Amino acid sequence: MKTLVIHPKDETTDFLSEIYSGKDWTIINTNISKSALKRAINEHDRIIMLGHGSKQGLIGFNKFIIGSELVYLLREKECVCIWCNADQFVVKYGLKGFYTGMIISEYEEALMYCVQTTSEKISHSNLLFAEAVKKSIDKNKDTIVESIKSIYNNIDDNSVIEFNQQNLYVF
Repeated sequence: MKTLVIHPKDETTDFLSEIYSGKDWTIINTNISKSALKRAINEHDRIIMLGHGSKQGLIGFNKFIIGSELVYLLREKECVCIWCNADQFVVKYGLKGFYTGMIISEYEEALMYCVQTTSEKISHSNLLFAEAVKKSIDKNKDTIVESIKSIYNNIDDNSVIEFNQQNLYVF
């Protein structure tokens, strides 16, 4: 499967680079034109989108790098959408694949959602999450969430992992 990763450079989401580390996938992590991005999406079967975002799409380079104007291309692809509230984007536009809801990856997000934790537990959660996605990403849609949850296991009573596990979906 020919895979494109769109992961705008941002030190707060660098941990997600583990998902594609060592993989022979096309990586976009710098600003490119919309036409070049559209060509890249057209040339790949699976589109993995990682970073910060909202219900309007994936944010990168001070704009929505993935938004409603690209949905017509994404509907034909297997999508992996890992950003906060990607679920609202995926459901609204009827995309298919693995996606997340609100995911706590920073201390401020934990405070916003009243999740008692420490920066160390968030860092541990981030690393474990990226590792779990990397090991599970090639599973079929019926087992990917179960696979991620079994690896992204809350054996340390980490409230961030508990919160995040409730926000993993597949369609």
